[in-house]
Amino acid sequence: MGECYIIDACVLTSASPKTEISRRVADFIDVFINTNNKIGMTKELKKEWFDHQSNFTAMFYSILYNQRRIIEIPDHDTVENLRMKVHSIKDKQRVLAILKDMHLLEAAILKDKFIISLDDKARNNFNHFYNCIPGLSDVCWINPSKEKEEAIKWLLCIEKYDPSKFIINYTEVVV
Repeated sequence: MGECYIIDACVLTSASPKTEISRRVADFIDVFINTNNKIGMTKELKKEWFDHQSNFTAMFYSILYNQRRIIEIPDHDTVENLRMKVHSIKDKQRVLAILKDMHLLEAAILKDKFIISLDDKARNNFNHFYNCIPGLSDVCWINPSKEKEEAIKWLLCIEKYDPSKFIINYTEVVV
């Protein structure tokens, strides 16, 4: 059956055979295509994907669309209060940064709680959010460009809810 992942547009635009890092991302996407997993797509995420579209993005989307592996995620009231909670953070610059990528977290919470993104700055901001706002669902965040995260191994394992992958446990502070 497979799980539903929220894949940030930066993942697809970075996948290529050009460098070791972009090759890791491309390898992750190739493995993903050969699983039964699906992707979750909100209106905002779909716009982001197509605003930054590459040939790789178009190919990936087309494959998953044809295999009916794209789950449309409608805007939903149950996560709207997350944006209100963000505004309670005192660091207004961080608030703006969090809101820029809030659609990823909202979509992940509504589905299987997995975000795939290369944006460690956003992950750091969400870590701060989690530490300010108690009671949020644990969401796993994987960066397939980082070798030490072993993204392919994680994707293929049965138990993916590894606390070391939870946003709240992210320890590599990015400035």
